[in-house]
Amino acid sequence: MNSDLLSFERVGLARRSRLEMLRRRYSARAGCAPSGVVFLPSPDAVDLIGIDGADIEQLGPVEAPITAVRLASPNPDVSRWEALLSDGLVEAGLTALLPVSIASKEKENSEIGENIKVVIWEFGAWDEIESARADGDQISLTWADEVAARARLAGIGLDLPDSGQFRVLSVEEARALADRLAVPSLRAASVRRTTKETDILVSLNLDQSGPVRIATGVEYYDHMLEQIAKHGGFALEVACEGDTGIDAHHTIEDVALAFGEALASALGDRRGIGRFGFELPMDETRAGVWIDLSGRPFSKFDGAIPGERVGEFPVEMTSHVFRSIADSLKAAIHVSVEGENAHHMIEACFKAFGRALRQAVKVEGDAIPSTKGVL
Repeated sequence: MNSDLLSFERVGLARRSRLEMLRRRYSARAGCAPSGVVFLPSPDAVDLIGIDGADIEQLGPVEAPITAVRLASPNPDVSRWEALLSDGLVEAGLTALLPVSIASKEKENSEIGENIKVVIWEFGAWDEIESARADGDQISLTWADEVAARARLAGIGLDLPDSGQFRVLSVEEARALADRLAVPSLRAASVRRTTKETDILVSLNLDQSGPVRIATGVEYYDHMLEQIAKHGGFALEVACEGDTGIDAHHTIEDVALAFGEALASALGDRRGIGRFGFELPMDETRAGVWIDLSGRPFSKFDGAIPGERVGEFPVEMTSHVFRSIADSLKAAIHVSVEGENAHHMIEACFKAFGRALRQAVKVEGDAIPSTKGVL
């Protein structure tokens, strides 16, 4: 057998191997038999091929819309259909089924749903609209006075279909619709940070106390981030896939950067916030955190924490976490700690930071807390 043919066979084997991995990953998530799943280049291919009685789900993004099809019964043409797939489409499907990707999609759908709820509530208060309801991402309006309703909609820059039915297909659309209807925006944000070492999703809501779900792959760090959320009084969800088999450094640093970025996004223009500080004791330890949500990054850490590690958490990363948050949050963060036990000292720092953050993000008025008029 010549080398070109061998190379071609290797490529074919590699593609089939990745495709079977995709099939196993999808069937495990969907709770179906691998033999009942086929993958096509796009949702349109289902109609083109003429598959009846099947459930379809687009996995990949618009530019690579690989689609999973759950067949009602076995079909001998499966391998011929899947020959239409490129390596890029298969990889898009595998990426979409990573835990962090699934969490990101679920979070996006949840945010769209929450925005749709408040939009429905707002439309329901209009005298010009008889009823407003939602079915998934579709909103249906029944006019009480269509001419008056359209005049009011035009006044806020909205032009809806004559049927009064329309879909909200993205978080951006949902937010824009809420903004047009003058629905107060939530102080919430989601940030996806992807590097060669980590893939991270951080979601938080400063105006809710839960849920708090943390999974970074470094258990002690999970515990510390839970302390920030608990004592900060806000909802926080973190999902991370990192190269912890090499070292915890990249995971700890990148999660801190994503967390700071999400905080900055949720705070918006920082109007009305308390802006500043906190200190607390914990057994033999005392920690103080002074924070200024000034829009200017600066970090200072005072204290010598004994030892090298607490669990899988390198002690030296404590100061690095607060420096990373300060950089992406654009805040001045000063931390001071004294004590004897490394576990207590680190935990006291994170608890104090959570308490400082609670005070700093609390809304106390409606003005920018700065003589400059901007933070």
